[in-house]
Amino acid sequence: MAIHRTVGCRCVRYRRLIFQNGFLSGLLGFQPQGFVDAWAPLFFGAMVFGVAMDYTLFMLSAAKERYETHPDPEHAMIGSMRTSGRVVLSAAAVMIAVFLTFALSGPLAPKEMGVILAIAVALDAFVVRLVLLPVLLRLGRHHSWHQPVWLGRFSQR
Repeated sequence: MAIHRTVGCRCVRYRRLIFQNGFLSGLLGFQPQGFVDAWAPLFFGAMVFGVAMDYTLFMLSAAKERYETHPDPEHAMIGSMRTSGRVVLSAAAVMIAVFLTFALSGPLAPKEMGVILAIAVALDAFVVRLVLLPVLLRLGRHHSWHQPVWLGRFSQR
């Protein structure tokens, strides 16, 4: 959750810089309002959280499969990055391209949505999922894969 909050905070700062202060307004073709819309923080927070869960699911499910066959955290993360890292990278590139097409639209709200979501996906996929997540799981070693007894009763094997 702390990582999602960090990406969300970065997006709020970029949104303020671009759409409130007018940075890149000439390139994107808009006049800054001097304020940001009230709907944006909730919308961007929900979107970033949803996208981040998809990438996390890809990465962790592949790592967990490898860890169950060969209980070495380093081997699990290297194998996970080899297979699902490409999927995460490709999916993020496609989503960034789609979101940036919104920046070409006329009204300000779709421009804001497209630019900020493209920044959020780039930060989340490239920095968090492809760098921080593997590093944290390797640093945690076997403790990262420990399942509490009470949770084991609810999961099916």
